[in-house]
Amino acid sequence: MSIIDHIILFLLLFGVYAFWGKYNANKGSAAFWVAAIVPIVLYVFITGSRYGWGNDYLWYRVQFENIEFIVDQPVFKWLNQSLNYIGFNYVGGFMAYAFIFVVCAFVFLRSYGEQATYMYCFLVPATLFMSTNTIRQGVGMAFIFLVFMFFFKRKWLFMALAAFVAINIHSASIVPLAAIIGVFFVFRKPIHYWLSIPLYIFFAFVFDSSKMAFLSGLLGDVTVDNKFQSYIDNSDSWFGEDAVSDIYVQGTFALIMSSLFFIFLFYLGYRALKVRENRQVLVMYNFVVLGTIMQRAVFLFEILRRITESIMMFYFVPLGYIFYVYFRDCKQPKSHDAILFKKYSPVGMTIILAYLFMYWGRFIFLNPAADFFWYHIDDYIDPSLFFNYFS
Repeated sequence: MSIIDHIILFLLLFGVYAFWGKYNANKGSAAFWVAAIVPIVLYVFITGSRYGWGNDYLWYRVQFENIEFIVDQPVFKWLNQSLNYIGFNYVGGFMAYAFIFVVCAFVFLRSYGEQATYMYCFLVPATLFMSTNTIRQGVGMAFIFLVFMFFFKRKWLFMALAAFVAINIHSASIVPLAAIIGVFFVFRKPIHYWLSIPLYIFFAFVFDSSKMAFLSGLLGDVTVDNKFQSYIDNSDSWFGEDAVSDIYVQGTFALIMSSLFFIFLFYLGYRALKVRENRQVLVMYNFVVLGTIMQRAVFLFEILRRITESIMMFYFVPLGYIFYVYFRDCKQPKSHDAILFKKYSPVGMTIILAYLFMYWGRFIFLNPAADFFWYHIDDYIDPSLFFNYFS
């Protein structure tokens, strides 16, 4: 059972985001940002107040409290030095990370206008893991939101600046950046569900993810002159058999429900794009499909999961678009695609929502790791435990 403040706060967070877009997505600029204050403040306070979540939380707390030892990439180091200089403690630091992430997400979604109506609903469940568990990578992904927005608007200088910031916060930001460019130029049509669904089923139910350990041997002889060399030097730890984590093994019911979630996302997303064409959503749909299949292939590997999560988390774009097209264009369908889309959408959308309710309901109500900083005001962490380990 979760602590009561966790239950109340996250019910509030999910509830506000579930309905906010329906009433505010299409407002004018000034009215939009005034209305956005509430969900942004809630996101910053609730996620920024968490304590101890994930493998990285205490490490970044210690870094923030011992700023002179920060060894991370330059923009992230400068950000922490600036926050430290103006007097923020580690809680203020985590709130600042959350603020950067959610504001950039809103800027990105704002570029979709009315079509983002239901994307806001799925923003929190799609991105909460990235913004809270991976922390520095999450801050980098905030600027990837801006990279994508400028890319679709063909504002190359601003795109380059946002990409520079993202990569200099976390090197892994280069993966979604390269992937979106590749997808944009390679695919002109949505990936057909006849291809995507069988591939997903194969990797989910047939393929043994631990077989991906062969990557360790392939990487062993590679040499590069940058931060990625540390990953290559430790390839056995990241990609070898020892990197397989049993904590990600799913039970039969969870595997079936998560698979149905993505199968219907692939099918309905394809049909929605046939009913209402949108080049920007098409690119994001293909991007998410490929990222989701890749994650399924490396599902048991912590580092590889994090990398593919930076692609898969954008599922809130095609999923929100499915709901938008259904409620806007399918009252009286005329085309064959619209008829099929309307026919299967109620079942698919019900399964998608059921999976999200079950997954995040467990997170809200049955989360033994739920914790907040106000229960740890006097906690002290010896920095030598971390800096000796990472030195």
